[in-house]
Amino acid sequence: MRRGVAMLLAVLLILSGCAVREGFSPTPPSPPPTQSGEQSGELTVSADWSKLEDGDKPPPSVGSRWYDDYTGQLILRDDYGKLIPYAGLRLMDDWPATTGCLYGLMTTDGVVVTDAVYSAVRSPCYYMAEKQGSHPLLALYMMTQPDETYEYGRSLWAIAASDGSWCTEFCYLGMRACEDSLLLFEDDRITYMSPTGEIMSIWTMAGLGLSQKEIDEIHSGLMWGEGYFGQWFGDYFCLGFTDDTNKEISMIHLPTGQKETMTQDAVWEILTQEPDGNEPGTEDWKANLPPGDYYEFTYLWDIFSDDVAPALISVSQREEGGAHDLFFFRDGTPLPQFTRRSELWYYNVRPVGGLIEVLDLNTASYYDIKTMDCVFRTYLGYDAD
Repeated sequence: MRRGVAMLLAVLLILSGCAVREGFSPTPPSPPPTQSGEQSGELTVSADWSKLEDGDKPPPSVGSRWYDDYTGQLILRDDYGKLIPYAGLRLMDDWPATTGCLYGLMTTDGVVVTDAVYSAVRSPCYYMAEKQGSHPLLALYMMTQPDETYEYGRSLWAIAASDGSWCTEFCYLGMRACEDSLLLFEDDRITYMSPTGEIMSIWTMAGLGLSQKEIDEIHSGLMWGEGYFGQWFGDYFCLGFTDDTNKEISMIHLPTGQKETMTQDAVWEILTQEPDGNEPGTEDWKANLPPGDYYEFTYLWDIFSDDVAPALISVSQREEGGAHDLFFFRDGTPLPQFTRRSELWYYNVRPVGGLIEVLDLNTASYYDIKTMDCVFRTYLGYDAD
């Protein structure tokens, strides 16, 4: 199968799962997976293991399904427990997400709740001054169906409870979060939401008195993350410049929902008074790691878990013969089983909700971060040119 065909198939797969539950009110409880209340059987995977490189023996599939039938949307119920994303289908190395995989939702013990229909699943997170954190919510990213206005569909977000008990419509163009709230943007309005999903206010673009220039600044900021859009300080959120002179910045005063303006110099002075958002304890990581000629450190923070979840440290070590990516717990405990050569574009390791996600070319594996037992593994069905 060529990449173009694979991409088309993937788009159709995404579109097939676009029906969603509206609003925040949970639907009546769905029937249990089986009469005994147990999840249904072992995970069924359509796998062509001959695609594995070098004739490697395929690792066994691990995990189970909540529903026997294909599940292209989140079925709302309150007995899943915590849900986290899993990679279920690899399309190509850079589309439609940074890992190139479509994602589904599963429980933390490896029970699939939805099939892989999302281009991305995130937890709304924030970096403010020296603080970083995430909200106990799931941000689900999908494509709409093509229409006369959007020939290839449109990228939209929905917000769901982390336990799958409610989900909004797929209507948001993007989001920004801070420690005690998040803002969700549509074409004509902005929703002010609490970290638990309560809608605190909804402001229309017209009601805020925004000009087309200011609205364009919002859309540009959502797409590219440039300029003053998204700067958050105190009770104020910056929307962008008010006109082409770039001397005045439009902002929302969140407690009142009123639009205010401030000069660029004044905003810059406030922002530069706050401490830089540095990753804490970098020097401590170095003290716990073995010496080497050259290291690049990456802090892999688990945005789907709480603050006490162990972070991972990714270390790229350059040496004769090439570069390798090594992984450690923050206390310096090595994880040699995850070491790979750096040039493997498809290989990715990150913490996800108390598990460690390992993406190889054709498998996605999830290991309990405490026991290192594999609780879920599936075949990604990648067929390269």
